[in-house]
Amino acid sequence: MTAQEIINKVKNLPPISQAALKLVNLLEQASISNDEIVQVIKCDNVLTAKLLRACNSPYFGLDDPVSSVDQAVLMLGHQQILHIVLTLAFGSAMVVPLPGYAVEADELWRHSLITATAAEIVATEAYDMNVEKPVAFTVGLLHDIGKLVMSQALTPEIQGEIRQLVEKQGCSRSEAEKQILGTDHGEVGACLLQSWNLPEEILEAVANHHKPVCEPRPKLSVITHLANCLAHLAGSAPGWDGFAVRVDPQAIAVLNIDEARLEGMVANVREAFERVDQFMAMA
Repeated sequence: MTAQEIINKVKNLPPISQAALKLVNLLEQASISNDEIVQVIKCDNVLTAKLLRACNSPYFGLDDPVSSVDQAVLMLGHQQILHIVLTLAFGSAMVVPLPGYAVEADELWRHSLITATAAEIVATEAYDMNVEKPVAFTVGLLHDIGKLVMSQALTPEIQGEIRQLVEKQGCSRSEAEKQILGTDHGEVGACLLQSWNLPEEILEAVANHHKPVCEPRPKLSVITHLANCLAHLAGSAPGWDGFAVRVDPQAIAVLNIDEARLEGMVANVREAFERVDQFMAMA
């Protein structure tokens, strides 16, 4: 089956705020003004309410209450607001359990947030690639969104076949999905995001996060791949197949990351766990 055929079979696709999708497209711009962000968020009353509730939570500890989107952007900065809005918008779709992956409720959301945090760390280290942190955060947040679709297509029989390939033949989860279904959750996720008209670089990063494009020049999937691996190495490995995620040595080489730097990055990601949990409790 192709990624599109799997999507066509699924009845309950996650509803996503159009305002959030527009914000993702704005990330392609060299610079985003506060006014642009405010105007987009204001178009979605539900998202606006969630944002204000989040800003007024103990997590941020602001001295004065935030009563408008304009004030929120002014007090927290547009980068922090982008993080909050995108997390709230996409997180609402990621809180469901995924039986096809043996993932319980909230586990995918937590892993996605940790990967998003890791992607910012990788983007900072990969300074030659010149990837903006909000872009890195977004692809980390969305890298596994295809699992929301794939989980509905994975019957117990297909799950058993995939598990056998992983455990008996040493395949990665992505490789096993491709052998059995003809596609994997990365490609399905990119196909879903394409239907939402998201930028091409984000589609590439999601589609290839298990097989990063390193040549002739590294693409955004290199950062997404390493961020996902860092999340797993740090202990965020939802589902039974977390051990099947492997770091691509070429991705490490192309970013000039040695073992010591890699260990330091894992430690930095692990330190973010508490902040992620606090944010999830707030949202």
